[in-house]
Amino acid sequence: MGLIKHKLAYFFFLFLSAFFNIHQTANAADSPHVDLYVTYEEKAGKVVVHATTFLTTSAPKFVLSNVVTLTNVEIGNNAVIYEASDSYLIALKEGQNSAPIVLTYSISLPASKKTDGSTDHNGGADWSGDQTGAFIPGNRIWYPLFQEPSTANITIKTRSHLRAVAPGHETGSEDTNGYRVSTFEMPQPILGIDLMIGQWLVSEKQFQGITGRIILRTYFDENNSPLSEEYLALCERYIKYYEELIGPYPYTGFAVVSSPFPTGLGMPSLTYISEKILKYPFIKNRSLPHEIVHNWLGNGIRASYESGNWSEGLTTYLADYWQTELKSQSAAKDMRYGWLRNYASVAREDEQSLSSFSSRHHTASSAIGYGKGAMFFHMLRTVLGKPAFISCIKDFWGSFQFKSASYSTIRDTCQKYTNADLNLFFEAWVPTLGAPTISVVKTPRMSDNRQLLLTQDGSWVYNLEIEYASLKNESEIITIPLENKLTEVNILENSKGVAQVQIDPNFNVWRNLYSEEIVPTIRDFIVAKEPIYKQLGSNVINGQKLISEYFLENEIQKKPHKASDLSERLESIHLGDISEVRDHLLLSTQANDQRFLTAMSNADFLIASLSHMRGKTLFIGVSPKIDEEMLFMLLSRARHYGKYSWLTISSSGQTFSGKWSRGKKLFELSASGRKN
Repeated sequence: MGLIKHKLAYFFFLFLSAFFNIHQTANAADSPHVDLYVTYEEKAGKVVVHATTFLTTSAPKFVLSNVVTLTNVEIGNNAVIYEASDSYLIALKEGQNSAPIVLTYSISLPASKKTDGSTDHNGGADWSGDQTGAFIPGNRIWYPLFQEPSTANITIKTRSHLRAVAPGHETGSEDTNGYRVSTFEMPQPILGIDLMIGQWLVSEKQFQGITGRIILRTYFDENNSPLSEEYLALCERYIKYYEELIGPYPYTGFAVVSSPFPTGLGMPSLTYISEKILKYPFIKNRSLPHEIVHNWLGNGIRASYESGNWSEGLTTYLADYWQTELKSQSAAKDMRYGWLRNYASVAREDEQSLSSFSSRHHTASSAIGYGKGAMFFHMLRTVLGKPAFISCIKDFWGSFQFKSASYSTIRDTCQKYTNADLNLFFEAWVPTLGAPTISVVKTPRMSDNRQLLLTQDGSWVYNLEIEYASLKNESEIITIPLENKLTEVNILENSKGVAQVQIDPNFNVWRNLYSEEIVPTIRDFIVAKEPIYKQLGSNVINGQKLISEYFLENEIQKKPHKASDLSERLESIHLGDISEVRDHLLLSTQANDQRFLTAMSNADFLIASLSHMRGKTLFIGVSPKIDEEMLFMLLSRARHYGKYSWLTISSSGQTFSGKWSRGKKLFELSASGRKN
């Protein structure tokens, strides 16, 4: 979702899986527990950690990064320590039942690299520290990490001008002799603890939740501190809303923390968002509710990653989409179209199933885990009906909070609320690749205009809307269930003279878009497999290297295509003087948006995506005064506009973006009802 990413990174999960099978079914009562005392020495750029834990037969081993410098190891006679290539493994000896473990170690942090929020398209931050703060992500395995989520207590000592933040409940913060000591309790099991230290102004608000008081805090830098009151009000509103929709909020508080890094991370009870983007509406209206809902789904109920991470799709649906639908049905339709349009940019070799998705690590995985995942739950809602769908979500939360769950868990929960066989629905969408291509075909059986025959290339299961227009330009929509490759459709008796049929006009089904519906986007080139580059003139900077390294996911082809290859559908990038690029675009029938034409005339940088018979072309226009550093910044910024067809930026920073008009696929029928 935009810049915000769930904190359990893909490589983190793979790393843990390599050591042991991860169990995520632990309750707090039988989870391993870790006590941590952390001292941050900002001048030296390091943390000193004193860790205490206990090995048992139910929690017999843990790992710790071997980047740490161990200064004290107390494991007794019942445990043993091994060193692998990138970590220490501390485990019970065979035949032993328990062992107390005490470790003291230090971690030297790299110097912070705080760059403009637009320059990191992955949305991540690594560990680092300086005199203004530090960030230590859980995926660096900086503390004893067990094979299952653990509870924890953390005490963090910093200089008094700094504040520390960690997931969980802050139980105290005291200033003594120039130092601040903050304590946090994590009574609910957690896998991967992130630690943040910074110079923030802290604002607080409390309100009554369903089961108790909830404490809201903002930890904002000075520039963003005026936004605190608005964010506290938004957090209260969203938590109250989702308590009604899902169930009681599972933690005692929630915090929004401004990050000096170009990042957006969510973790239990808080979110860490780049200070550069906190002011933007999409953060307040989509990213913030997304991270709040993760406290129920993803943190409160953990996904069984080995069978597919359902939490990103369901969170996207209940947060990003649900909030959009509350405000505008038209905007909700556009969002559903956006999921399908993103999928249309995914190369088949990059596609994966919902059951194989674990975390977003490139555009294709995002299109599946977030886009297809959200549409899957949208289609499930159409099968169940909205009231039953909401009842299912409430039941799911009530039954599995602080446990792990899979798609099959969701299926079994929802099955109680419908007579439809959800096995068919889940088997059609969760383990499979691809999407249906739906068509209306001509058949001798179509003796009149009241019967149609639909085809799809597979046994996909969903409810399909069909809009048909009469010869008098009157339209109606019917909804039918589909699960077979061929389906006969009887149109309502009162419809006369059907002239046109439109399939899924509101984009309620995960399907392949028709060519008429596909609007060229900038993202098409970000994910292009074999893009080629052409420099238009020599009076502006050559952008091939920067585009290849910082704008695209795949490198520009080093060898240009031969003339004989021009029959292929190519994805070419043309960069040139902005005046020359304007002349090219003025000749295009696609680039006729009046907003674009106006914005283009005042721009110093523009990008426009066009499609044509031989493929797709991305035009990039730059003024001669744009140098390498400026182009790097502009290209990095442009990545965040992937869903748009065009983008313009003036020398003053004024930015405009938009999409070309979207067409419709209409199946034309003759007066007798046959497809023309």
